[in-house]
Amino acid sequence: MGFAHTVDAVTWRFRDLRELLSRASPHRSGDVLAGVSARSAEERMAARLALADVPLRAFLSESVVPYEDDEVTRLIVDGHDAAAFSRIAHLTVGELREWLLDDATGPTELAAVAPGVTPEMAAAVSKLMRNQDLVLAARKCRVVTRFRNTIGLEGRLSVRLQPNHPTDDPRGIAASTLDGLLLGAGDAVIGVNPASDALPALGTLWRLLDDLVRRLEVPTQTCVLTHVTTQLRAIEAGAPVDLVFQSIAGTEGANRSFGVTLALLAEARDAALALRRGAVGENVMYFETGQGSALSANAHRGVDQQTLEARAYGVARAFAPLLVNSVVGFIGPEYLLDGKQIVRAGLEDHFCGKLLGLPLGVDVCYTNHSEADQDDMDVLLTLLGAAGVTYVMGVPGADDVMLHYQSTSFHDALYLRTLLGLRPAPEFEAWLRRTGLADGAGRPIAPAEGNLLLAATRELDASSDAGHGVGGRDGGPIARLRRFTPARIGLGRAGPALPTREVLAFGLAHARARDAVQAALDVTRLLRDLATADALAGPAGGGGPAPVVVRSAAADRATYLVRPDLGRRLGRGEAERLAGPAEVAVLIADGLSAVAAQRHAAPLVAALRARAPARWAAAPVVIALQARVALGDEVGARLSARLVAVLVGERPGLTSPDSLGVYLTFDPRPGRTDAERNCVSNVRPGGLSYEEAARRVDWLAEAALARGLTGVGLKDESDAALPAAGGGGGCLE
Repeated sequence: MGFAHTVDAVTWRFRDLRELLSRASPHRSGDVLAGVSARSAEERMAARLALADVPLRAFLSESVVPYEDDEVTRLIVDGHDAAAFSRIAHLTVGELREWLLDDATGPTELAAVAPGVTPEMAAAVSKLMRNQDLVLAARKCRVVTRFRNTIGLEGRLSVRLQPNHPTDDPRGIAASTLDGLLLGAGDAVIGVNPASDALPALGTLWRLLDDLVRRLEVPTQTCVLTHVTTQLRAIEAGAPVDLVFQSIAGTEGANRSFGVTLALLAEARDAALALRRGAVGENVMYFETGQGSALSANAHRGVDQQTLEARAYGVARAFAPLLVNSVVGFIGPEYLLDGKQIVRAGLEDHFCGKLLGLPLGVDVCYTNHSEADQDDMDVLLTLLGAAGVTYVMGVPGADDVMLHYQSTSFHDALYLRTLLGLRPAPEFEAWLRRTGLADGAGRPIAPAEGNLLLAATRELDASSDAGHGVGGRDGGPIARLRRFTPARIGLGRAGPALPTREVLAFGLAHARARDAVQAALDVTRLLRDLATADALAGPAGGGGPAPVVVRSAAADRATYLVRPDLGRRLGRGEAERLAGPAEVAVLIADGLSAVAAQRHAAPLVAALRARAPARWAAAPVVIALQARVALGDEVGARLSARLVAVLVGERPGLTSPDSLGVYLTFDPRPGRTDAERNCVSNVRPGGLSYEEAARRVDWLAEAALARGLTGVGLKDESDAALPAAGGGGGCLE
């Protein structure tokens, strides 16, 4: 089925719905990278004119990804509610836009048709809408979910409290959690992204969060955002799991790259429901999505990234989640180049999710190699607040010290609530008042003596004999806990906003992180440091073959940042520099932080060689410039390696512009997915030490070689087994 539109005697033709939707999408770097974007501004408008005339029924007879070979398409088609659709079945895409914006169309009407709207319909109409249309239509959509509190009610804004720590230190996570609670964050969920997938460490985190919630009687839910297979193992071991989390995408292939299927998600949902941990509802799933994820997995099937994002919402809808989160600017400029594209994508995602009947939150965020900053995020945050966003992130000081990206802070959520008169979830608001943390209008106030949270901060403060080192800032009761975490806690506030000194400190750190992205690797110095590392490793570990230097197909830094595909393969003639065989290949990649590779790669190589010289000193270290993680697949294959370890500079964060990650892939060859890799991250003096990182990496390498796999099937079991259920969090006892 083709589509055409004539403009001034010029007829524009589009082969099918897939091409029409792609050409009608607003310009963004990811679609250009995928080769599906409109080739001119006029073609884009011709596609929109044609799309406006397409009957909604056409989306039921033609799939953008074939039904026969994609389980996401089958889920969407087989689950379509014909009765709900009948209310709008007579409309075209353009008429659907007008119906959505009509004064007579309200929350009741939108809720009634939601099960009949397919993701492709939602994506199609969004492509015809201005930003103000996306705000206005989304505001009419009301989606309410429940677990231990009620999320999504009119006039409410919830916040996910995200207390991450680069080494999963329970005391650091507790300190950030207490800071967020004191500022009214946490009613959506208290959710930790762990740095490790080791079950003992994860078990500690689950019990810590559960202990905090129970002891402080907080009406909220907790989550440890690790892979769903790990969560299933934790449930079997008796861990106190509230919500089951998983990243999802809009094609079967992209989901498989995450190591998940629809059947696995259904199994996880059943396991969580069986725990019966909810107080007011049974919405137990938490999903995260992001434009560009399918393209990153090379599983986009020729579909534009925004349509695929809407299809991910089709997956989420089938599992009645408590929360769905578009991590809109998380991946980088190769998919959303700058602040303008991030703002537009965030509004699209929120609208499409809400139209499909989902409790959509947005991680208003960016990475430091994107052309974006906090001013862009302020614009998107404010627009989303006006659009009725279900929840936003609460990250200490807007700086995630483990994931190395910038999001919204506890203070940003206060700003939005103050500006628009929004309040927390009702049960959470009642708790804030009851504990003396909020006034009658739900605004945070300084707690009085005897407050439960004050007692918790003092108990945590007393849990260590270490020196305080809190500096001169006045951060209130949380200030003494700064020694437990590099996160920006205890910052104080000026009304709902940050103090001037903290705003300027953030700006300085952002500037340094931006500079780190552009820094070049000094290869001569690195070669010298590697020679020193051989000497430090001692006679057993030193004296390995001379390193080899190669380049990716990305000619320069500017190209590298927007063309990850070029950074994943060797440049012309570079493969001839490599010769195998090598059981274990080691690749040092500059990645997004050459500073990290410069400072930490050689000491880590020394620690690995000292630990297991036969494994780590037999093959030459390969140094790769303008390299992505997946370049290791081609290098490993060229060396006939059974295993490749890629030591790569992680994207610079404000606290850590020099963080090194290690990615392990068994049987490396081009086409491997992220689900087939293991990662040890945050290797740096302020994170994971060289010795500890070497211990974990070497254990994973030995296990991978013995078991013949890496990825979601290989868990870090280098520590003891998960402790039995029933213990407390430890740091508050």
